[in-house]
Order: sequence, then structure tokens, then C-alpha cells
Amino acid sequence: MPSLSDLRMVGRTCSAYEPEAEGVERSCETCVHWGGEARDCILDIFWEQLTNLDQT
Repeated sequence: MPSLSDLRMVGRTCSAYEPEAEGVERSCETCVHWGGEARDCILDIFWEQLTNLDQT
């Protein structure tokens, strides 16, 4: 499971981020694509996005 810091970093830079409500902090946890049984990105791009952050 990713850390809260990872969720925030990816959420801030993810081009597919869509907030579930107005005025929420930008984080994967507040994105409409986050969830499901696995509590992961349903677009299956979280780990790729996180890896790309590490390369910059």
C-alpha cells in the first residue's frame, strides 16, 4: 500500500486526476479513479506515475 505522501505526490501530477468533490486536497484518495476492492487506481496507472516521479 502506498504512503499518504505518495498518494499526494502522484495526485498532484497525474494528468488523469478528477476530484470526487470540489475543494478537496489533490491526492489519489480524492480522485474518482481511486477505489475498488484493492483500494488502488482503477485506471492502473498509479505505480507508473509514481515511478515517473522518481526519475525526475
